[in-house]
Amino acid sequence: MSKSELLKFSGWAFILGGFSFATILSGSDPIAIPGSVVSTILLAVGMSGLRACNSESAGSLGRNILRASVSGIILFYLFLALLVLSVLFLPGLKSQAESFARSGLWLLMFGGPAVGLLGLTLFGLTALHNKPMPRLNWLSVFAGIWYPAFYFFLAAYLFAHDGEYPAQHHTIFQIIFLIQFLALCALGAVLNDLSSEMATA
Repeated sequence: MSKSELLKFSGWAFILGGFSFATILSGSDPIAIPGSVVSTILLAVGMSGLRACNSESAGSLGRNILRASVSGIILFYLFLALLVLSVLFLPGLKSQAESFARSGLWLLMFGGPAVGLLGLTLFGLTALHNKPMPRLNWLSVFAGIWYPAFYFFLAAYLFAHDGEYPAQHHTIFQIIFLIQFLALCALGAVLNDLSSEMATA
């Protein structure tokens, strides 16, 4: 692929990742959990394309952050798969798993996007310095920071309150999810525009 094609590929991956991410708002685990996984995969694809098309201009730190983020996503889901298989095939762990779920460890099922978007945020911070794109280099930070901030706040809250969900903040959480969805779509659209400009230059 040419650089412009890679950029467009990444743009569509982020847009589709945003739509997959929005399924978490459904409130239904059979929809939200697969949507979270699909969104994470698309984010990894988008970041891989972003790294490939900015291999020189992003700088070594930016490239390494994107590589580590994709590796982190793979390791996270390997750990999660081993955890689920252990519960399914080791009967003694089932009651412990139910206890852990009540204590808030169900949040692990939605950790994939947090890993990927945290990496995108850190890459965005390096982009503010290296400026790998002609404009809007701050957009990677804006597109990445919302869900990780929510996720780690919720994890700390659940830990401190014995797994009790903060229902009083639910509306705020929905607004954060909506901003995250729009930010990913905006990043994808900007990358698509830049790819078109590069193709016609």
